Amino acid sequence: MDSIIDYRLPDSYAICLLGHGSREQEGIQEFLILLKKLRKTKFCSITEYGFLGYSRPTIPEALSACQQDGIKNIIIMPSILLPGEHTKKDIPNAIGKVFQNRPDINIYYAEPLGTQAEIMKVCKDRIWEAENSSQKTISRSETLFITVAHGSHDINSNSQVEKNFHLLGQKLDFGKTIVHFAGLSQKPLEEKLEEFLEPQFRRIILFPFFLFTGTWVKRVHTLANIFQIKYPDTEFIRSACLKDHKLIVKTLIQQARTSISNK
Repeated sequence: MDSIIDYRLPDSYAICLLGHGSREQEGIQEFLILLKKLRKTKFCSITEYGFLGYSRPTIPEALSACQQDGIKNIIIMPSILLPGEHTKKDIPNAIGKVFQNRPDINIYYAEPLGTQAEIMKVCKDRIWEAENSSQKTISRSETLFITVAHGSHDINSNSQVEKNFHLLGQKLDFGKTIVHFAGLSQKPLEEKLEEFLEPQFRRIILFPFFLFTGTWVKRVHTLANIFQIKYPDTEFIRSACLKDHKLIVKTLIQQARTSISNK
């Protein structure tokens, strides 16, 4: 894992890795595995963590853990894919309250991971894994590829996600690619899926574009099981979410470096 970095941060730096938090213990464990891999790189001598909700440590508790002797710089690193209320409002507000009387501490904000090239490579790997789990040989031209992502009120962000997944679908030669934004679409995922169950699609891949297992990932997987029973002649494949892929660790480190250079 050390080979993914070419230098380490000075001892005056600390990283605070923030997760969304979840009622699903499986998702929390996936986050902690990612944290362990990040720490293993030794990119930063102090790497603490916290959650926005549902779990502990809280953000204030995580930031307090970062404030050790000699620390002058703290990088806030959200393990979040897309920008939204959490990255633009909730996290900055929480940090502002903790450091309002600490002008001696420099705070750096790493950007969400987004759909940059390395992240799309992770998506491609998860899709390949899903395909390889099947015992059937079905061409990609006969495959409907559906991505379920968390919708944002940032229209530009949604457009970029949709654009990049359509490009991915084209590169992989899928018969059709659809992006469904959870929480924003006027139609439930179930109804949208029913609309595109056309005879030419012998396989449907449902891909949850989320970092860790949570409510929506489980909903997508459950839906695949339900539709498999309802439409036995069509194969429904459930893809895993991104989790602790080595390129996620690499991208988090790159986002941290960029946050320093941009300030």
